[in-house]
Amino acid sequence: MEVLFKDKDLERCAVDMNFALRRMGQKRYHIYLKRIQYMLVVPNFESLRLGAGRFHELSGNRQGQWACDLDQPYRLVFRAGEDTTGRKWVEITKAEVLEVVDYH
Repeated sequence: MEVLFKDKDLERCAVDMNFALRRMGQKRYHIYLKRIQYMLVVPNFESLRLGAGRFHELSGNRQGQWACDLDQPYRLVFRAGEDTTGRKWVEITKAEVLEVVDYH
């Protein structure tokens, strides 16, 4: 799957270990990197549900977004990086990383 990033800092965290360690700390960085790498190797959104990290759809004011676990209570939040109108999750092959946040 193709992974896009909402901002340069999120993208830089995926490719620059020193920057990411300063921003996230060691534990969160390593989990973040694992989640991004997993997203890169799966073919579509439907496949995300099969991996570690509890990838799941969100609801309420975050409808249309997905999340996966990082270190508690933080989540990696993302959405489809393409139009999903009338499409099944198995047909969605782009993700846009939005934020790392504690939304609880």
